[in-house]
Amino acid sequence: MGGREVFVVRGPVGLEDVAGVCERFAAFVQVRGGGEVTVDLGEVGGPGVVGLEVVARLRLTARRVGCRVRFAGGGEGLVGLLGWLGLGGEVGGEAEEGEEAGRVEECVDPRDATG
Repeated sequence: MGGREVFVVRGPVGLEDVAGVCERFAAFVQVRGGGEVTVDLGEVGGPGVVGLEVVARLRLTARRVGCRVRFAGGGEGLVGLLGWLGLGGEVGGEAEEGEEAGRVEECVDPRDATG
């Protein structure tokens, strides 16, 4: 798999659907042989329990089946919430000009003690 594989989560998705989404994702990865898969979250909906559950469970499923996963198409609210929870490095939304989607800009504060 060359990292160009895309798995689309079809919506609307409820909590009762998450296990089935993960099963379909695992089958998708096993047919394609691992590597990296981009998961399109465009139809998952806004930020909330379902979006968090889908991302968390798909990350665990990806680890179990031996692939890396990146998320795309999450709305601003979902991307922001996942970033706030520290899960945003693998989730892309709309990139600002000159930036890659889903990346965190870091800087060093010279007042921080090194250690």
